[in-house]
Amino acid sequence: VLQINKDDVTALQCKVVCLIQNANFKEALGVINTHTKVLTNDVIAFEKAYCEYRLNRIESALKTIQSASQQTDKLKELYGQVLYRLERYDDCLAAYRDLIRNSQDEYEEERKTNLSAVVAAQSTWEKVVPEDLGLREATYELCYNSACALIGQGKLNEAMKKLQKAEELCRQSLSEDSDVTEEDIEAELAIIHGQMAYIMQLQGRTEDALQLYNQIIKLKPTDVGLLAVIANNIITINKDQNVFDSKKKVKLTNAEGVEHKLSKKQLQAIEFNKALLAMYTNQADQCRKLSASLQSQSPEHLLPVLIQAAQLCREKQHAKAVGLLQDFADQHPANAAEIKLTMAQLKIAQG
Repeated sequence: VLQINKDDVTALQCKVVCLIQNANFKEALGVINTHTKVLTNDVIAFEKAYCEYRLNRIESALKTIQSASQQTDKLKELYGQVLYRLERYDDCLAAYRDLIRNSQDEYEEERKTNLSAVVAAQSTWEKVVPEDLGLREATYELCYNSACALIGQGKLNEAMKKLQKAEELCRQSLSEDSDVTEEDIEAELAIIHGQMAYIMQLQGRTEDALQLYNQIIKLKPTDVGLLAVIANNIITINKDQNVFDSKKKVKLTNAEGVEHKLSKKQLQAIEFNKALLAMYTNQADQCRKLSASLQSQSPEHLLPVLIQAAQLCREKQHAKAVGLLQDFADQHPANAAEIKLTMAQLKIAQG
């Protein structure tokens, strides 16, 4: 059809959908962008936004959705996912609420799971006390999200019980399928076990946490985000000990696509640990470079300055370290008390 009429709208739409089905998102977007006269945003907004979303062009996807004249359920669904990736959790919550209220189809359970994931993210990253959504925790995904929200509130024992329930539901759900192997079940459980290990870590049960983290790594899960978080948690436990293991684990945090899988705060935590590891392994220039980069991203954050000061102390430049801390305290009075305590400790150490 396209050989006869290269601008046939239906044929072009079919071509775009086929390319999307085969995960050729770049090519699909190319077809849309070279036929903008016939494939207007009204005709193909969802497909265009979906390609942009899958190519991690999240801001572009948002613009495409917002410029569509008709907001279909499919577009609203994608809008929720886009807002989640942009960490605009309040807007995301409102979008999913609207969808659940105004939709009558077989995707209600999925939307409720997404809604509970938003609440968990708010509790974890914004320390918002999660509201009770009144969701029946009948699936392991809902149970898992509820546990994450409890971890964010510091209710660790309750969270562990929820994760145990999630594990049970996950095993039940997957064992009903005769094609699913024990290996498949363990792979699916990896994210639940990762959170269990994190609770153990927070409770000071570091040996138990390390054992479980390493078990998950041995499974070689395909989720690069999960692997990066686990590797970073192990580096946190190792501190200035076992640096050889930490150097191996850092490679997992550098895997391709990690930056699209984690929140800004998770990525920042990874960068902090890289700077600390550089200091522990006497890579002074690398430590300075990483901590300076972190400070430029978050000028008000205390940790990059403390890392820089610690590095200067390792180089016996105590006066320079005190000066650096004093400058920071002057510029950020909110953190002054903590900084002055560190300065006092440095002066005591100097005698």
